[in-house]
Amino acid sequence: MAEFVELFGEKLQGKAGEVSTAEALSGKKGVLVYFSAHWCPPCRGFTPKLAEFYTKHATAKGFEVVFVSSDRGQSEFNDYVGEMPWLALPFTDRARKEALSSKYKVGGIPTLVVLGPEGKVITTNGRAKVMEDFEACEDFPWVPPTLWEALGDSLVKKDGSTVATETLRGKTFGLYFSAHWCPPCLGFTPILKSFYEEYKAKSEDFEIIFISSDQSEDAMQSYFQGEHGDYLALPFSKRKEKAALSDMCGVEGIPTFAIVGPDGTIINKNGRGKITAGVAAVLEAGWEAPVVGDMDEGPEVAGTDINQCPAIIVLCDGCDDAAQVAARQALEPLAKKYLDDAKKSGDDPKYIFLVAGDGNAAQQVKALTQNGAGSAMAAAKKEGRPAVILFDIPDNGAFYISSATEVTTTGVEAFLSSKEAGREGRLQLGRPKGQGIGGRLLRCFCPCLRR
Repeated sequence: MAEFVELFGEKLQGKAGEVSTAEALSGKKGVLVYFSAHWCPPCRGFTPKLAEFYTKHATAKGFEVVFVSSDRGQSEFNDYVGEMPWLALPFTDRARKEALSSKYKVGGIPTLVVLGPEGKVITTNGRAKVMEDFEACEDFPWVPPTLWEALGDSLVKKDGSTVATETLRGKTFGLYFSAHWCPPCLGFTPILKSFYEEYKAKSEDFEIIFISSDQSEDAMQSYFQGEHGDYLALPFSKRKEKAALSDMCGVEGIPTFAIVGPDGTIINKNGRGKITAGVAAVLEAGWEAPVVGDMDEGPEVAGTDINQCPAIIVLCDGCDDAAQVAARQALEPLAKKYLDDAKKSGDDPKYIFLVAGDGNAAQQVKALTQNGAGSAMAAAKKEGRPAVILFDIPDNGAFYISSATEVTTTGVEAFLSSKEAGREGRLQLGRPKGQGIGGRLLRCFCPCLRR
């Protein structure tokens, strides 16, 4: 139980007062960490359902729930806890609440994180799992399948025949999450089809699997037969498997193209840029994700994104191509260092690194930083030089701007060190017109939300 004591502290709040964390969670087959708040309408809608689920299944299935509050005060917390039949992190332990939110990358509430008996994450998508398994709770604790289990024994071709999934072992293949109702998908699918035909002419060790988010099998088949390349598809009937693959690949919007390496590991969750770059570029650079991301392709890099991880963004909307290349080269040593550290620890990188050109991404960055750094952004563009910004969305939407007039590895490293030393110069991300602050600020990079 040491893992749970480390997470929640020595004591939790029970219905009758304080309880020992170790004793309360001892022997549990799962612990559901519930991030919620009384002021949040979706939370108020989900909490009664979770309470009903808890009453039905907690004893028989051997799980407990720990509420982690985002309420605004002790009184509000007390009223909300009164509606709950489970345990709670004491409201006064704000530092541990923030640490838990950061650890599990809570971008919005309600969020339900499911932990196994040893405190390891089983899924961060517990809310959906509860609703899917509400009556029987037969699949608890919802341990996700492996990639190969989710793909199943066989996949389908356009002519209705099947291909053994085993034939993909040792190959690189893409998982294409798409749907006919999604306009950006309709724009990307012809590009993917053309890429596939050209790439297969050069290498047979590559395949694509279409994973449909269409609303019926007829719609999926019409889309597959009429507009896709001669590749494979996950049978439409495998909706649970489709959901599991979406979770594995971090799919939050479509189209998404994730890439699986020959050893069966996902090597790039944001592979659309590889397709648009063309076959020659892929043959030269490979399928792995770049260590420095391109904001114009999305806010993700190194297996995470700017909503979940502090990020250095170099804004190059006033620069020429050579300056953008130089900025990327300056960031690469730091990006590799933090990525290597993350691989050793098994966590996400401490920082990620992205470059934004003169596109929609740059405009969003400027809109979010206008109140605190608008003049500095305008000066950088006028002078034709990049601007270096640290986005720390997990820290309640903080950001910092560097005073450097050029991008160098040592300069960015010093900028990060100065922020860590005292966090001086903290500014607050603003609200672009028509949008809220907090949560996933750049969700609009994913044009069609997952279905």
